[in-house]
Formats: sequence, C-alpha cells, structure tokens
Amino acid sequence: MILGIGVDILSITRIQAIVGRGSKYAQRFSRRILCDQELEHYSSVEMAQMAGDTARVNFLAKRWCLKEALYKAAFPHQTLKWHDVCIQSVGPKPMASVRWDAQLAGAKTHVSLSHDHGLLVGYVVVELNRDSALV
Repeated sequence: MILGIGVDILSITRIQAIVGRGSKYAQRFSRRILCDQELEHYSSVEMAQMAGDTARVNFLAKRWCLKEALYKAAFPHQTLKWHDVCIQSVGPKPMASVRWDAQLAGAKTHVSLSHDHGLLVGYVVVELNRDSALV
C-alpha cells in the first residue's frame, strides 16, 4: 500500500548562494540538514579533493531535494526532521534510510533524483507492508 508520494524541485543556485556566503554558513547549513554519516562524507578529504565548492553544492542540493520530497511523502503520518533521514549513494541510484516511528516500522522508501540545467527534481514513494499498524 502506498502511504505517500512526495516531489520537490530545487534550483541549485539556492544552495550555491549559501555555500558562496562562506565556510561558516556552509558548515552551519550542512550540520542542520545532514545526518552524521552524510556529514562525515561531506567533511572528508575525498570531498575536498573533488571539484571544491561544486561538489559540495551538489552533495548538499541532492540531499536537500530528496529529504524535502520524503518529508512530503511521509506527512501527515510522521513529521520527519532532517536528521531522521540519511541519503546514501549506492552506485548510480540514491537510497534513503529513515528513522520511522513505530507505526511506520518496515516502511519502504523508493527515491529518484533527476537533474538538468541547474534544477534538481526529487521524487519519493513511501510504501507500507500489509502488516503495518496504519493499514
């Protein structure tokens, strides 16, 4: 059973503006929206050796967009917080790990991300199994 569908569109320039204001703002923003695992990767030497600000902007923008879409898919059944969701890249496809409330335990999250000409579109479907407390 589909619990919810969420979509978000983001102009990457919004995140570029935050990162462009300086490292203090970028650090505060990243600590606010990233889970511990994402923050560790964002702060890693590997990320610093990539394309600098462009890699950091893309990393933050993709996570913002998917987390916003996931929030919309889960609401009103659960109001997610930024740190309740962790986005990982598994090959070319993103995956979301979510800290669900007990009533949504076992929910499956399907995520998709597309980008073109400075825009990102995140699409999320949250699926419940038939044994869930909400069914």
